[in-house]
Amino acid sequence: MGVLWVVVLPLLLAGVGVVFIAIAVNDRVDADPDGKSRRLPTRREHPLYHLHMKIRSSRKPPSSSRAPDQGVAKFPKRR
Repeated sequence: MGVLWVVVLPLLLAGVGVVFIAIAVNDRVDADPDGKSRRLPTRREHPLYHLHMKIRSSRKPPSSSRAPDQGVAKFPKRR
């Protein structure tokens, strides 16, 4: 009887795990009713977000004294 439980118990736990994952995948409680993606925040909702993006986009490139060594290869940026 002991050997039977060594085989049956892991299979039973695996079945419970598969059922749990299937329920979690099919759960639609938090899903948007339209299924559309989220919109970006407006200036009224998050005013500092736009200011942050503006400051971030206007940064100066690094000066030549702070630039990385010339001997290091530079790879193109990913898109």
